[in-house]
Amino acid sequence: MKKIALAIVCLCGISFANDYDPVKGEMLAFSCAGCHGTDGKSNGIMPTIAGMGKTSMQKTLLDYKYGRKTGTMMTKHVKGFSDDELEQVAYYFSKVKR
Repeated sequence: MKKIALAIVCLCGISFANDYDPVKGEMLAFSCAGCHGTDGKSNGIMPTIAGMGKTSMQKTLLDYKYGRKTGTMMTKHVKGFSDDELEQVAYYFSKVKR
């Protein structure tokens, strides 16, 4: 059973690696700069999102989008993105150094 789970995780990682577009990820991430700072490095009260884990960030973004988590602007902001676009954003910020 563990071997099957490991194989699924590896295949998911491989399939995503083919689908990630660094230019698209960066372009989509620009919309976050107004609150979270350039490249997700906040200098204010908003959390820094640079270097956040891809899976964790993607889950958080989807939780906001589907109402499982509430917040000020996040709930409205993420609704303008498809799930795939949110995955691109999460992947982009996971590669930015804190």
